[in-house]
Amino acid sequence: MTDPGLPPFMQNSGGAPPPMSEGSFGQSMGAFGAMLKLQQDISERFPKSKVPWNETRKFLKSISIEGIRSTSLYRFHMDFFREIGLGNMQLISYAPMHYIFAVPNNPVCNFYPALNNQKVCVATTDALHRFFREELELECSVEETECIKNGDPVCKFKVDLQPISAYQIMLDEYDKMILSGVRPPVENDELMERVKALTIYKLLEKGKLSEIGSAYMQFASNMKVEEKVFDPPWKLKEELSSIAETHSTFGGAFGEMAKKVQTNQSAAPTSPEPVVSEETKRLQEEAKKTDSFAELLAKMKKNE
Repeated sequence: MTDPGLPPFMQNSGGAPPPMSEGSFGQSMGAFGAMLKLQQDISERFPKSKVPWNETRKFLKSISIEGIRSTSLYRFHMDFFREIGLGNMQLISYAPMHYIFAVPNNPVCNFYPALNNQKVCVATTDALHRFFREELELECSVEETECIKNGDPVCKFKVDLQPISAYQIMLDEYDKMILSGVRPPVENDELMERVKALTIYKLLEKGKLSEIGSAYMQFASNMKVEEKVFDPPWKLKEELSSIAETHSTFGGAFGEMAKKVQTNQSAAPTSPEPVVSEETKRLQEEAKKTDSFAELLAKMKKNE
């Protein structure tokens, strides 16, 4: 199998938020008002967009741009960002745990008509970081690598996932069985797909546990996490669309749709957090501060 490798990501930093003081007073106030509304929309929408691990898992296990774009999570992500005013974002480059998103005609750039020769899309950078970290529970770094206001044709954003965080969500019990050398109770086609994904993510090498895979399995043995199952935030929208398609009259569809919305609002469950032990929380915090598995394992052994 050919190693997909990593794309040639740029390394320059997006820097601090652009100053509002440049340009006319009217332009500065207009930018401030637009940014305030955008931040308000983000604050109102984000708590309602928690995604269950089983949906994030499908996104992480997709091993091509086409596969990622076909997931419900990706479609929700793109619609969500467009609806809150962050433009028509799209995935344009992919490698395992590394994603580049582009926003042509980025509306955020219009907040700063007087600014040029700098990157200004701090709001989009922050929103991407919040989406991956808070809604998907994936530790990551996000950087704007190109910006229309800096003379580039589109705005581009690089998202790099923290490996331990990604593995924790991506790997289910069947994957862990494979890494442990035990065949899970699945058909051959599914088994091969799982092995392929584990190989691309460098947990397996030539059908055997890799050094990274071995290190993670040692780490995972100390991670006691109870995964919670709940409906994804796009379920209601999909159900309403299905109702509309199956009714020939507006009246019939409206009645059933209203009933569905009322039922959903009356239930209104809060998306549950996975239950974790104090030891797991400590390990997760250590993982955020650690650049390699070897360093993390050394810390774990030292604290034993």
